[in-house]
Amino acid sequence: MSNGPDAIARLPDGRVAFVFGAAPDETVEVRILSDHGSYVRAHVTSILEPAADRRDPPCRHARDGVCGGCPWQHLTDARQHAEKEALIRREAARHLPGVTVHPILTPLPPFGYRRRARFGHRDGRVGYRTRGTHSLFAIEQCPILHPDLEAALPSVRLAVRNRPSGNVDAMLFPDGRVRVGDEAAPFAQPSADAEAALVALVLAALPERPVRVVELFAGAGTFTVPMLTRGHRVDAYEGDRATVARLRDTAPKARAFQVNLLKADRGPTDLLHFGDADCVVLDPPRAGALPCIDAIARTGAQTVIYVSCDPMTLFRDLKGLTAAGYDVESVQPVDAFPQTPHVETVAVCRRRVATLQG
Repeated sequence: MSNGPDAIARLPDGRVAFVFGAAPDETVEVRILSDHGSYVRAHVTSILEPAADRRDPPCRHARDGVCGGCPWQHLTDARQHAEKEALIRREAARHLPGVTVHPILTPLPPFGYRRRARFGHRDGRVGYRTRGTHSLFAIEQCPILHPDLEAALPSVRLAVRNRPSGNVDAMLFPDGRVRVGDEAAPFAQPSADAEAALVALVLAALPERPVRVVELFAGAGTFTVPMLTRGHRVDAYEGDRATVARLRDTAPKARAFQVNLLKADRGPTDLLHFGDADCVVLDPPRAGALPCIDAIARTGAQTVIYVSCDPMTLFRDLKGLTAAGYDVESVQPVDAFPQTPHVETVAVCRRRVATLQG
C-alpha cells in the first residue's frame, strides 16, 4: 500500500498505478482516472483474483465507493496494522538505519471509535462529501462513529435545518453530551482511547521527577494538562489564537504553566530564552516542525518527544534532530485511525553524550 488510500500496482505497460479500492497481492481490472505520464491514478472496476486479506467493507457507502473517509475498509484489520507498521519501518530504514521501531500499538476497536466528526449539510440533509467531489450524500448511520455520536445524528439534522449549506462539527464529550456547532470539536484525537495511549507514551518518556517542559503545538492541551497534573512545569506554544485562549481557560491554574502564541511561519524563536528546559514535547501538524529544529536544540533539553501524524515529515525532522546532537531512542507507531491509512507515531530522542578521547 502507498502512504495514502491507494494500493500500488503495475500496468501492463510497466507504469506505476495508484489504485483506489485495491489490496496487495491481488489481480484487478481498473479504470484510469488521471494520467500523469510516469504514473496513473485509477480505481477498481473488477476483482479477478482477490487477495487473502480482502474483505467486504462493513459500510455500504464504502462498498459503493461513494465515501472516501475510510478507504481501507476492504482490508482486514490485521493487514491494516501490518501495512502501517511496514510504512514506519520503511521510512526509518531510509532515513535512520538501525533505529528501534516497536510493533504497532492497536488501542482501538476497528469500528465505533470516533468521538468527533465534521458533517456536510444541505437542505436538511446531513452526511459526507462524495469522494473527490464537493457533492453531499446523506447518511442514516456511520459505523466508524462512536454509537453515542451516531445516535445523535437526528440532533445534528435538527441543529442545521434552518442554516445555509455548509459544514458542521459534532463532538461527544466524556459525560455523554454531544455538542453540535461550528466550533464544537476542538482539535483532539478522534478517539479517547487513542488519546490515552499517546498521553501514556509521552508521560512514560518524561522523568518521574518534576521537570521543565517546553511544549510546541500544544493544541487544546492533550499533553499539557496531563504533564501539569504530574507536576511538570510547562511552557506551552500554540499557533492558533482561539486555541491559546481555550487552553488558558482549560489548563489547571498553576504557577508552573504559561502559554504563548507560536508563530508557525518562522518557528518559536523565543525558545532562546528557555536554555534550561529539561524536555521538549511537540505534536506538529502534517507539515512537521522543520523551522523549529535548531530552536529545540538550543533549549538544551535532554529529551525530545515528537508526536507525529505524518511519517514523511517525522523522519525528515528526526534526521534534523540527529544532526543537532540527538539520538533517536525509539519509535512507536500507534493505530489511532482504523480503516484509514493514517498512523500516529511517538518518537523519543535523547541528547547525545559527548565522548572524550585521550
